[in-house]
Amino acid sequence: MKTVSRRLAAGSVIVCIFFAFACSKNGSSGSNANIPPGKSQVSVYMMDAPVSFYKVLIDIRQIAVEIDTATKQSAPDYFNQWDDDYCGFGRGANNRSVIWDTLSTTPGVYNLLDLRNGTDTLLSSGLYTSGKILKIKITLGSADTVYTDSTTYYPMLVWGSSPAFTINVQRQNVSSVTNAEFELWLDFNLQRSVFFRDGRFLLDPYITVFNYRQSAKIQGTVDPWGAVSLITAYNAADTLYAIPGWNGNYQFSNVPVGTYSINFKGRQGFRDTTINGIAVDSSKITKVATITLHQ
Repeated sequence: MKTVSRRLAAGSVIVCIFFAFACSKNGSSGSNANIPPGKSQVSVYMMDAPVSFYKVLIDIRQIAVEIDTATKQSAPDYFNQWDDDYCGFGRGANNRSVIWDTLSTTPGVYNLLDLRNGTDTLLSSGLYTSGKILKIKITLGSADTVYTDSTTYYPMLVWGSSPAFTINVQRQNVSSVTNAEFELWLDFNLQRSVFFRDGRFLLDPYITVFNYRQSAKIQGTVDPWGAVSLITAYNAADTLYAIPGWNGNYQFSNVPVGTYSINFKGRQGFRDTTINGIAVDSSKITKVATITLHQ
């Protein structure tokens, strides 16, 4: 097992996908009578995948969470809680309270191009031993594949000696639905995860965790349909990508606070267009006026 590295990998893929850990979208407090004492419930979804390839297939086999069963989800983070030898707050090797709990996962090969602009697919749903989520572990299979067109494809080899990788979870990344139901999202950035080396495609997952409910978003529409291949929001510190849906709608999620320029890359003879001064505030949706491209 390896911890996700935070390095920039060379490659031409432009992808952001989101795994959503969610149980219920109704209400934000109280309890769920269907959840037994000592258990919490979590469901796992995958959503949003702008990509420049024809297909990107990710083979997901298993999802597990590391939990400190002696600590509540609302407890503050501790500086060493993500260490491999962490035994739990105030605990030692003889009374360890940190465990791994495997979620009920729907194994399968998922085409990320089917998942964009809010569309998601359920990966996992079930109960886990109550406590504070410290890490998430995802195990990939051997069917990870990149299609450059409808018939040309290349297998992706998972980087490293293990197909499993872990992501650290901070308290602020987890949203409470009820006192035993929680949700969080994983941003799988394939631009930094897929690269080409020595004649083959390699996959080294680069994932960040965020709270979708409290993250800022940019939403808008571009006309006419089919005129734009890629939308880029950028400033001096960050660059984000999106691909419009069939109706021209697009969305950037998990947007850091700041002021952005947005570039609309034209296709089929339509000219590129850039707008400036798009201000984004924390936890708000910034609506952009409809943009029309011209030939």
